[in-house]
Amino acid sequence: VNLLNKNIFTSKKNNHSLSANQYMKLVERKDIEFYRGKIKYYKSLERYQWPMIAPIKLRLGLRVKEVAKLRWLLVKLGDIEPHNLSAYRESIYDPSVEEGLKRFQKRHGITVNGKLGTLTLSSINTDPSVRVAQLQRALKESLKRFDEEKEYVSVNLIDYTLRISKNGIEQLNMPVIVGKPTSRTPELSTVVTSITINPTWTPPASIIYQDIIHQVEKQPNYLKNNDFVLRDYETGLEDPNLAGMDIASLKTKLKKSALVQRPGIKNALGQFRFTIPNTGAIFLHDTPNKSLFKRANRALSHGCIRLSEPELFANYLINKEPQETQLLFKKALKNSETIHFRLTSSLPINIVYQSIWIDKNGRLQIRDS
Repeated sequence: VNLLNKNIFTSKKNNHSLSANQYMKLVERKDIEFYRGKIKYYKSLERYQWPMIAPIKLRLGLRVKEVAKLRWLLVKLGDIEPHNLSAYRESIYDPSVEEGLKRFQKRHGITVNGKLGTLTLSSINTDPSVRVAQLQRALKESLKRFDEEKEYVSVNLIDYTLRISKNGIEQLNMPVIVGKPTSRTPELSTVVTSITINPTWTPPASIIYQDIIHQVEKQPNYLKNNDFVLRDYETGLEDPNLAGMDIASLKTKLKKSALVQRPGIKNALGQFRFTIPNTGAIFLHDTPNKSLFKRANRALSHGCIRLSEPELFANYLINKEPQETQLLFKKALKNSETIHFRLTSSLPINIVYQSIWIDKNGRLQIRDS
């Protein structure tokens, strides 16, 4: 086991109690193989004295020593193909260096402009030993999922992306919206247990008093125009007469009734809601505001995770269910009724802030911020 630990971690670890059979399965996984390969490569870079690039204003045709250092670094990091150039040519900032720098910036989540800004300099000057440590942490996180190796969902809150992996191979990938800095989405390890088609939305008190009441102050018919009703806690009866309701009346009624948004095109949860057991009332859902997925920074929600392609995710989950359930699901999509589907084949889901990962093209992605 110690030998297997050394083969996977490149160092001896005693805090893992996996069988030899489990280790061999891990070694065969594509994600584990990738991390091990990258750790080995970055450890090989540690033998170099890592050059530090000074802040300079780059322009095509510029010839300075810093460009030669930059070119060498980009080759070593895999953003420029190896080349044979004279010392004179190596020092010229040409289109190949510019494109390599842009590839580096894209991999590190930095504004892609081919310039040596503060974030670019900080990332490119990072010693390989730091990357080795990051890769080893990422590897350990993957190893924690050894019992989920067949299939699992992951949401990277730094990358704003949901992925489904099976045996270390990506099956599905989509942009998501996550919690904003004032209401960060928590890290979770749970399962997807059910799908709700045409859900209602009962906003929590925090959203009612921080957001919705301000909207009502600006637009007296906001609640009526957005299909809200008041549902009595005791009788369950609904009061849809919310047109022109003033703030004082609304606050009084909220003592005995829940504010509920009916299903439909205006519903904040869209057509789909995905339940994941947790103590923070966090779930995944659709959204009617699709334009937000075009933003680079998608930390915009109150904590829940909004999916750019919820129907694709729903179909992936439902296709694992019995044929009868699949038929009922397809029928439900054509109606406006709220229907819940409890999954018998619930997938594990890991929601994490992961600073280093493999993208769908097999390239290393790093976020230092």
